Amino acid sequence: MTLRQTIPLGGAIFDCDGILVDSEQPWIDLMAAYLDRLGAGGVPAESFRGLTGAEAAEQLRRVSSEVEAGSGTAPTAAEVDRDYTAALAEVSSPMPGAPELVRALSGTVPIAVASNGRGDDVRGLLDRAGLLGFFDAIVTIDDVEQGKPAPDVYLRAAEKLGLDAATAVAFEDSPVGSQAATAAGCTVIGINADLQIPLAAEVRLSDMGKVRFDAAEKAVIVDPQG
Repeated sequence: MTLRQTIPLGGAIFDCDGILVDSEQPWIDLMAAYLDRLGAGGVPAESFRGLTGAEAAEQLRRVSSEVEAGSGTAPTAAEVDRDYTAALAEVSSPMPGAPELVRALSGTVPIAVASNGRGDDVRGLLDRAGLLGFFDAIVTIDDVEQGKPAPDVYLRAAEKLGLDAATAVAFEDSPVGSQAATAAGCTVIGINADLQIPLAAEVRLSDMGKVRFDAAEKAVIVDPQG
């Protein structure tokens, strides 16, 4: 069991889907629909968690090549991006605890978003959730050569904040995202209600309500019992 911890931070970098905005399920549902279309319903849609549209399309193409001939065709990266944008159109709910933590941090330490999503999608989600204006920088797959699990989005976000990534705390909910933040040198707080999902994180929590910011100390207090 993780004990109560105080983690100093020069800044904070957040993933978007499943950390700030409750937008993870539409992605999983979309992947499940593609897999059903391919006749590969036995492949867990959750294995696509955190991937970019291009990465998901490539993985679906590999799945398609392994199933019986006559199944549906795998979507292109452009189709995945288009379908996911449509699925997000009505998504506006922030994740529990996210607005409180973001507002507490904003204006006291630099904060950014680092996402594998497309820029318009990410900004639209944050805007509808009422969080867009709190961030000093937003970095998406449109801004880097490689998405997560490569560290590019986290390194770029830290650069935009004027930080060494090693001084930043990253909040992630997916395996590829936590790997990216770890590779960048961030201290990673993994937050996912499914504690069976493997995350590369120094701290593992079920929800963000267990994290608070101490402005005087410029540190986050993590209390698993909170």
